[in-house]
Amino acid sequence: MADLKDSIGITWALASALIGLLVYKAWSWIKPRNFGHNIPPFPAPRKLLLGHLHLYTAKSELETIKALRDKAGDVFSLDLAGNLLVVVNGFENVKEVLVKRWNEAPDRPHSGLPSYIGEDNHGVVDSRGENWVQQRSTSMLILRSFGMGKNVLAEKILEEVTIYMDKLASFKGNPVDIRFFTTVSIANVICSIIVGKRFDHDDPCFAQVIEIILSMFNKAPAVALMQTIPFVRFIPGDLFGMKAFMNNFVRLNDSFSKPHIAEAKKTFDPNKDPECYITAYLQKMQEENAKGTQKNLDDKNLTSNIRGLLLVGSETTSTSIYWFVLHCINHPHVQDKIFEEISAKVGHDRVPNMSDKASLIYLEATIRESLRLAAVAPFMMRTVQQEFDLKGYTVPKDTLLFINMRSALHDSDTWADPDMFRPERYFDDTGNLLKIEAHIPFGLGKRSCLGEALAKMELFLFLAALCQKFRMEPEIPGKFPSMKGRMEILFSPQTYKVRLVARHPNM
Repeated sequence: MADLKDSIGITWALASALIGLLVYKAWSWIKPRNFGHNIPPFPAPRKLLLGHLHLYTAKSELETIKALRDKAGDVFSLDLAGNLLVVVNGFENVKEVLVKRWNEAPDRPHSGLPSYIGEDNHGVVDSRGENWVQQRSTSMLILRSFGMGKNVLAEKILEEVTIYMDKLASFKGNPVDIRFFTTVSIANVICSIIVGKRFDHDDPCFAQVIEIILSMFNKAPAVALMQTIPFVRFIPGDLFGMKAFMNNFVRLNDSFSKPHIAEAKKTFDPNKDPECYITAYLQKMQEENAKGTQKNLDDKNLTSNIRGLLLVGSETTSTSIYWFVLHCINHPHVQDKIFEEISAKVGHDRVPNMSDKASLIYLEATIRESLRLAAVAPFMMRTVQQEFDLKGYTVPKDTLLFINMRSALHDSDTWADPDMFRPERYFDDTGNLLKIEAHIPFGLGKRSCLGEALAKMELFLFLAALCQKFRMEPEIPGKFPSMKGRMEILFSPQTYKVRLVARHPNM
């Protein structure tokens, strides 16, 4: 009997120990993590398991970040389901992280998306380390060889501008949502470089590609969610829309990138001057193979590069145009002043070209102000590879950085009345254009926008022609469309329609 009691006692002791261990392990898993003793402050208490995820339920990411900044200051921490996110606001802090602390936080975080489509660490947008350096340098070299930022490319853009103006004129002043047609036209500019040709507005295959692009940007899940807790993609169903979003990347590869690579390979001749980005990249691949130095130039990187260039090179610029038109509708005196400037400096007999840019300074100021106020790429994400100090706080290794670019463009320390649309802020007392360091709509540092020179050229040529040819009026006279934006992958206007009324009978 004593032996039985001893046996039962031992069993209960083991069971108690096992239960205690399980309880301890469970608590270790769900208890709030200790991220360090000197991290930036939390703006609110953390909830079990969720951390601060609950703060994202009521407002958009940008509204949430703005409200939390008011509470916690320019640099603060968030716990997103066990992941430490440090939010960086204000131009000087943004510059500190993206320029001075580049080596400590050079790469974008893993979002789970590249792995899902079999492209982890591939492409100029999502790669990291040595591969990113080679994809970026190779892409930049090729883009420059095809005239990025030069007059030879300006001529191609002007051809597309003419087609775009004719398309808009065909609506004869009736209300129209210009977003689709604008995206087609801007995408055609980058396509002329990527695949060496443009596509008709009525081309059904290209229209499908544009629809995929617009769907990706219009129906994107929360970007912070994808990049901070990517494991949600494994949850059954598609509650957050991440799977549909990721499948669109596959569709874009299958309908555009891969078919054009296959087509280019059929006629590729390494001894001829390349006709487009694809053949130039294939030529670089062959040169590296011949030298025995091939490491990262391959079909998978090329596929990802094409998709990235098409997405970033079309939607960011077309969204910026969409915002500019909205600003002009809501500020008719601004567009009238631009038209007066164009009439005086260019006239009505020809479309403005790049040689006119220096004299169309009010148009340039308006473009800058629209880019600033819209802030279409409102934040960047980085992963900390080496601990560093920021504003007296410690930012630990493996921290995710949320770099609020919008705060730099809307900072009251730099911009008087930052929420006002006022192109005049870019002029000094003598009427000359000011160069304002905090005007960074294309980013800052080594991972700033690859196509900045192309985008600036497109914006000037498209918008100069648009303001010369049309007066932009609201769909319903006297009823101005909402200026409130929405956070997708980019910060975009609410859908609206515009009446494009011809400015001059001969135009």
